Amino acid sequence: MYDHTLILTTTKTATNDLSLDFVTHLINTGDAMVEYFGVEIDNQADFIDDDMREVSREITYIEIFFDTPDPIDYDAMTEIEIDDFILKLLANSTIYDMTTDGKDVILNLEHHPN
Repeated sequence: MYDHTLILTTTKTATNDLSLDFVTHLINTGDAMVEYFGVEIDNQADFIDDDMREVSREITYIEIFFDTPDPIDYDAMTEIEIDDFILKLLANSTIYDMTTDGKDVILNLEHHPN
């Protein structure tokens, strides 16, 4: 299995009742942007500087972790292909673990490919 990370950003929002339908809605309305799509990051704190911390106070990060049986060629995908992939991923997945601090969310998905 191949581990993947998807990080979406949106304006600061309440995250206590977050669902896959809500994340799908954010993508469909253009209210969520793909911040990162690739292999799992070892330690995100290594990539955040002070300016980024200040900006991130007004942003909700939705980190999504999932695995697939085959690798994904992230660089070969267009923005539209990534959005389509994400929507299909969300439609064919269930949340097996979700944590939130009230501002940011971490979702671990179990993907059920067709």
